[in-house]
Amino acid sequence: MTTCGHDATIVRATIDLGRSLGLGVVAEGVEDAEVLTSLERLGCGAAQGYFMCRPVPADELDTWLEQALTHTRP
Repeated sequence: MTTCGHDATIVRATIDLGRSLGLGVVAEGVEDAEVLTSLERLGCGAAQGYFMCRPVPADELDTWLEQALTHTRP
């Protein structure tokens, strides 16, 4: 979405549609800081993807979550 204007338009419209319907929007497949920052600017409320964390075994999730919550972005 950061390299193609058409993709950015689709993402913006999808976020706007979800928000206008009173829904939360989760971006999937976020792989770098540039995309995450762009999504935040567009009002996307949540994101997931390799930029935040690679998949972890279930028994390691609590530890990862505790660490992530102590290092959240402002």
